[in-house]
Amino acid sequence: MRYISALLLLLGFTFCHAENKVFYADGPKDSKKVALTFDDGPGSATEKILAILEEKDVKATFFMLGCNAAEKPETAKKVFEAGHEVQNHTYGHVNFYSYKGEDKNDKMEKELLKGQDAIEKAVGVKTYLVRFPHGYSRDDAKAVVKKNNYKMINWTFGCDWDRNLTADEMHEKYKSSIKGGAIFLMHDLNNNERLLSFLPDFIDEIKERGFEIVTVSELLQLTINK
Repeated sequence: MRYISALLLLLGFTFCHAENKVFYADGPKDSKKVALTFDDGPGSATEKILAILEEKDVKATFFMLGCNAAEKPETAKKVFEAGHEVQNHTYGHVNFYSYKGEDKNDKMEKELLKGQDAIEKAVGVKTYLVRFPHGYSRDDAKAVVKKNNYKMINWTFGCDWDRNLTADEMHEKYKSSIKGGAIFLMHDLNNNERLLSFLPDFIDEIKERGFEIVTVSELLQLTINK
């Protein structure tokens, strides 16, 4: 009986610990699933990315900027109506690594909630995952995220913003980072022609290695009632 009670206590502690986790950069390493994520849109590359995802029959997660969702609500809605996950990249892409204002915590919360409101107005869903611009993930941001019943999502690998890489070099880096539970960071704000040139092949390579491409929420098994 003592053994069973101890086991139940341990399981309960583990469950609570998982529920209280705020920050994720990847999923379970033994998983046969990975996630594709696209930041900064909706933008000029969004519809091209949507066409590739539709052709390859995969779903992705789009971390949208509230200001862009407000400017291009029709494109934002197309993402959601195509069955992709829409989540929060804050409103105006403030770099909180360099932000020096004494109101930093308030500013982070306002950016989070203003982004949430703009995305909800454009798409009709309330977000519960956030990726802060530049992957800002210090303790002050985690406190804001926890206070507002969010989870913070960073990434396992991404390099499509690196102007020093050719498309082939970029492709090789993404391909070499395929592994269980990986969260791939990409962008759809600009035309992003280098990414678009190899994205279809990259999706095929993921599948050929036996991995399923899913949304971040599915990869991490996250659902939050807000």
